[in-house]
Amino acid sequence: MLGLGRIGSVHARNAAAVADEVLVYDAAPGRAEGFVREGVYEGVREGGLRPGGRTAGRPCDSVESLLEAADALVIATPTPSHAELTLAAVRAGVPVLCEKPLTMELDRLLALIDELEPYDVPVMVGFQRRYDPAYTELRRRVAGGDTGRVHVVRSASHDRLPPDPSFVPTSGGVWRDLLIHDFDALAWIVGERVTDVYAAGSVLVDEVYAACGDADTATATLRFEGGALGVVTGTRRNGQGYDCRLEVFGADATLATGVDGRTPVVSVEPGAPGPDGTHDGFMGRFAAAYQSEMEHFAGLIRGEADNLTPPVAGLHALEIALACERSMAQGGPVSVPLRGDEHR
Repeated sequence: MLGLGRIGSVHARNAAAVADEVLVYDAAPGRAEGFVREGVYEGVREGGLRPGGRTAGRPCDSVESLLEAADALVIATPTPSHAELTLAAVRAGVPVLCEKPLTMELDRLLALIDELEPYDVPVMVGFQRRYDPAYTELRRRVAGGDTGRVHVVRSASHDRLPPDPSFVPTSGGVWRDLLIHDFDALAWIVGERVTDVYAAGSVLVDEVYAACGDADTATATLRFEGGALGVVTGTRRNGQGYDCRLEVFGADATLATGVDGRTPVVSVEPGAPGPDGTHDGFMGRFAAAYQSEMEHFAGLIRGEADNLTPPVAGLHALEIALACERSMAQGGPVSVPLRGDEHR
């Protein structure tokens, strides 16, 4: 486990349910030792640990020593380090699960895909929604024709609270950070590439976004190659609660994820019940997805599962995000270029 920040800690705990030992390294002095010392692996999941209820944790003093000892690697370090750490692991023959994105630049991603190609070493990228039980079921039912021809898809990603302002300058922006998950999930579920986008953004939460040329509130209209339309909305602050859902409106049926008793929407219809509770953020909302993702990674290493998110899987989502950036800057619709399709 490389990196023990917010998402790295989640991955480490989930890894404890599928591994005999979790090796951890973090660049912050003492963090790895403290993580193991606090016994974070105790009782990770009932029935999922070795007899005695504990998976061993061991801190390592460097990336190199961890790579030498590990059977597989999870990368949850800052984004600029992802590409080189992934390459180092693959060259050492160590399978990788890397948090998204591998890189935020399209040319670098294309080059990295080519660099990884000669190695027969699995690399999974952390687009966790592809491993979420409801998203997986939605894709299966759309592909099976349950909705009939897809007419419109709608996806929302609304944070309850904005990230720390220090994160904004290096985040990649609302399109490449927040909404890239929506772009990936929509194209994956519809089963078609996006050909055109029309995107707009506003700064309604914090002026730090304006200073970075970013937006904290955004919408995008998408056109899929088969003619279906998509609408994506995102905001950095939604005080009612974390709202993440995807809806498919078809000729025969409407299906959705994220619509349940914790959907942070209050109906003003007489007698309509409010939500039972809401999620604070993506880690609670997608807890099952992160667990499933780690289990899938273990199965991939053992040769028992297919890779749902190889490096090429994030390519089209990045193409859409970059097109949205251009559309917002130009104030009009733009096409999504076909660059990278030779890798699909």
